[in-house]
Amino acid sequence: MSARLGECPGMHDVWPAPGILLASRYRLVTLLETGGMAQVWRTTDELLDRPVAVKLPAGDTRAAHLAWREARLAARLSHPGIAAVHDYREAVRPDGSVAPFVVMELLSGETVAARLTDGPIPWGEAVSIGAAVAEALAAAHAAGVVHRDIKPGNVMLCPGGVKLLDFGISATAGEPDDDDTGATFGTPAYAAPERLDGKPAEPATDLYGLGVLLFEMVAGEPPYSVDTWEELAAAQARGPARLPDTLPVRLRDLIGQCLDDDPYRRPSAAEARRALARLIPSTGSRRTIPLPGPPPTGSARVVPRLTGDPAVNRRRIAVGIGLAVVAGSFVVLVNSVQQSGGDDAQFAAPPSASPVVSSPAPATPAPEPPALSPSALSPSAKASALTVEAAVSRVRDAVQEGEQAGEIRPDVALDFLNLIGQLDGVSGVDLDDRADLLSRKVRQRLGEGGLTSDQAAVLQDRLTELKGAAA
Repeated sequence: MSARLGECPGMHDVWPAPGILLASRYRLVTLLETGGMAQVWRTTDELLDRPVAVKLPAGDTRAAHLAWREARLAARLSHPGIAAVHDYREAVRPDGSVAPFVVMELLSGETVAARLTDGPIPWGEAVSIGAAVAEALAAAHAAGVVHRDIKPGNVMLCPGGVKLLDFGISATAGEPDDDDTGATFGTPAYAAPERLDGKPAEPATDLYGLGVLLFEMVAGEPPYSVDTWEELAAAQARGPARLPDTLPVRLRDLIGQCLDDDPYRRPSAAEARRALARLIPSTGSRRTIPLPGPPPTGSARVVPRLTGDPAVNRRRIAVGIGLAVVAGSFVVLVNSVQQSGGDDAQFAAPPSASPVVSSPAPATPAPEPPALSPSALSPSAKASALTVEAAVSRVRDAVQEGEQAGEIRPDVALDFLNLIGQLDGVSGVDLDDRADLLSRKVRQRLGEGGLTSDQAAVLQDRLTELKGAAA
């Protein structure tokens, strides 16, 4: 019997179907969800004897091309906060056509979208999730990858931490946007303004998505709660929803900076991560999500917020699956809590883990988080004390110090210093334009691996100081 027996015509009335063997290795088990651009299956890797997820794009050539791009770009990334791609292969349909597919890490947990079905998330927990997403984005941007679809359905809360999903419409930083169909524009409520202008892919686009994610987590809805591009245009004319007045001022400011219409005024992912990490409450009264990676010794293990009612759990999990995969989710949710003796991925914590229970809300408001350091995102007070000449000198010093510390490649440092030399004696609009050019160059060089994300954050901070001094 042929090794491709599962792919031969006549074996199934519908293809794909449970039991089919793809590429002589991956046995389809259960269809988890069907979205507009793909089907996602729970699958057994028969070579390594492990469960995986397989994403089979829906028919057309563009979907197949996106699957190949997704696999290539995601394969660049190795970070505990980013769901892993294991393989890219091709199968043969009964009609003889080729179906590409992506083999992915199979995760358990719930998406932020599913979590939001209970209402807004306490701000202390929201900033913990946001910090983890920002850290994953910093790693992606350092590898030259822009996600372009940051939203609650693409962020999963797993037992081991937060995972960023779905690189289905990702792009290389600086790549021209030649899509005239709108298929890769993302979801209207979460799309950055520059995406609609056809500008090249830039990390700042993901920071806008992070701002919308934070906004929705604490407010219960995005700034523009819309489903179509036409509704988005109408909503923008009316203005965005408001953030709750009870939020810490620093969190409100950070969200506003991420949502700035000007991408060059948004923080970098590394800057956002640091600012969010400082906002995480230190008290034990709020449930927080750890940053990706092994938890510190003695820290609480984070588990999905499941109730004791299996029916409710299944409903919550199903909502998470639908929201994550209908958007072409990069990694799938498992559609049921593991029953005794079953082989489905389990959503509850392992037996050794104790669920984390939120304490009752304190009678008095939570204390304000500690003040941000001078490297935080609001340099207006610091910039106001600087002359333009001093601010230019600080940018130059940062480049030289970064090169000496090995955090900026010598050729990249020389490129930066040449551009900084053009700032001397310039003022007004010309200074703003040249500072913006240098800011774009920093992002470009970060994507190429020419400097570290921390050093890029320092330079962007110094450039913001410069523009503040010139104002």
